[in-house]
Amino acid sequence: MIEVKDNKNFYEVNKVKRLLLLLLFMMVLPFAEKAYAKNTVIQVNEEAAVFDNRSGSLVQVGTLSAGQTFEVTKDYGANWWQIRWGGYYGYVDKRYTTVVPVTTYKNTVPTVAKIKDYIVTTNVAPIYDNTGNELVQFATLSEGVSFPIYNRMGNWYGIAVNGRLGFVHSNFVVEEKSQGTTNTTKPIEKPTPTPPPPNKQNGYIEALENVTLYDFRREKPMAIATLMKGQQLEIVDALDPTYVKVRWGKTYLYAEKSMVKFINTPAYKNTGKDNAMINEYFIPISANSELYDHSSKTLQPFAKLDTNHRYPILRKEGSWYVTVLGGREGYIHSSKVALDRGVPVMMYHHFLKEDELGRFKNVSTTMTDVQFTNEMQYLKSKNYETVSADELLRFMRDEITLPAYSIVLTFDDGLLSTREYAYPVLKENGFKATQFLITYRNENSKDEQLFNYHDLQSLSRQDMANMQDVFTYGSHTYNLHDLVGNKGKMLLIPYHEVVEDLKRSVTMIPKANAFAYPFGQYNANIINAVKEVGFTMAFSTALGYNKPYDDVYQIKRLSSNQKTTFEQFQKMVLPYAQ
Repeated sequence: MIEVKDNKNFYEVNKVKRLLLLLLFMMVLPFAEKAYAKNTVIQVNEEAAVFDNRSGSLVQVGTLSAGQTFEVTKDYGANWWQIRWGGYYGYVDKRYTTVVPVTTYKNTVPTVAKIKDYIVTTNVAPIYDNTGNELVQFATLSEGVSFPIYNRMGNWYGIAVNGRLGFVHSNFVVEEKSQGTTNTTKPIEKPTPTPPPPNKQNGYIEALENVTLYDFRREKPMAIATLMKGQQLEIVDALDPTYVKVRWGKTYLYAEKSMVKFINTPAYKNTGKDNAMINEYFIPISANSELYDHSSKTLQPFAKLDTNHRYPILRKEGSWYVTVLGGREGYIHSSKVALDRGVPVMMYHHFLKEDELGRFKNVSTTMTDVQFTNEMQYLKSKNYETVSADELLRFMRDEITLPAYSIVLTFDDGLLSTREYAYPVLKENGFKATQFLITYRNENSKDEQLFNYHDLQSLSRQDMANMQDVFTYGSHTYNLHDLVGNKGKMLLIPYHEVVEDLKRSVTMIPKANAFAYPFGQYNANIINAVKEVGFTMAFSTALGYNKPYDDVYQIKRLSSNQKTTFEQFQKMVLPYAQ
């Protein structure tokens, strides 16, 4: 018979052995995985989902982009690869990948860091590699995913994705502060070692070669200027691992650290205050757009400006305009620039073929399809960028700058002729535009209606949905687009009725934040009603261009009609007067 009195000691000894074996396994595992990852690289054949399995079921948290390469943390059985994903692990289906010899990226970061703050995605968020000449998407985050922040750079958040530094634009995320203590360490990527910062808080950089200075406030970076080889600028900070920050007006530009060296004492004397500039701008109109140091007896170029951007003016001295870049005053001759008059906003309504005009002949709100096509082709040929109403709003609030050759296209009344003659042309040219709808008319329009050039027909809900790849939609009232004599109905009814109508108009277009005044008529009460309903901007019919700090509830517009010549249109859309 087996004695049982020693069983307790027997089990205690075995328990200790098991714990020691488990501890040894846990110590060895990270080195085994590291060695595996060092040699095992996958290439994504087609977009591959990344899954989180911590809840006990697979939840998609993002994707890896086709053609991109990634190191593997672990071979997770017959069907899955394991990769690092925001402080935990993600899993990728092997069927969508191929094992390749080496990685093809340069945006590497190593492996452990303290997590303080997070981004939470409000939509599917593209993640970009910025190590080349242009942004390259290499992954996405799914909507609602929380991800630790590696760094911040203008309107971009840097995040570490499986050993790769990627950037997500703030348009797709909100920032979330971490809860609890700040000394909790989690297994995410460690910041890349960076060159030591300057000895003084506001140090300087010197360009090792011609260095592009970027503005990151829009979704895509904009190259604003080039700092010439050997030239120096004052810096704001050097905390970012990839870029160093310099001041430009009331905002900042960024230069790649790998292309500059830090110095403590500058050689230049042309210091200036960037934030002292006035709300006036010039646009370079010559390829000879160098910015000169005028502090010595001879003019010395230290930077080159871009001909598709506007630059704030500090002052004018004789035939020279003075601006400030990175703490240095720069001079450019007036013959090389033109004064910026702001962003043009075009207003269109109705379109017909020449032989369809009939009673619309010479009506100012009607244009032929040929004329519209010619105007859009001209904009395309001159590399105009059609910017959204939202970006115009940010520009007017001085939150971003826009290319000099930017334009906003707007269409009032929501007419069916825009489906027939405007939409195809806009789509072909890759343009975006805004339609202002009289939503009572759109609600009562039938889907799949045939176009009748004898009448003014309104877009249906289906038409709107079919064209949302080109158009966004704003309000032109629910049912107040009428004249009583020569006055708009909005001006003649009580304030609360105006508010109720505007509220009703947005039930059909709930995301609308832009409004257009019917017939361009409004007063202080109408502006207040527009604000009360929640519109953040409103368009008038007053002629002119739009600059930073202009009233966003009195946005000016331009119009082209049957009597407008092609030469008049070309001059009209220029960002400067000739």
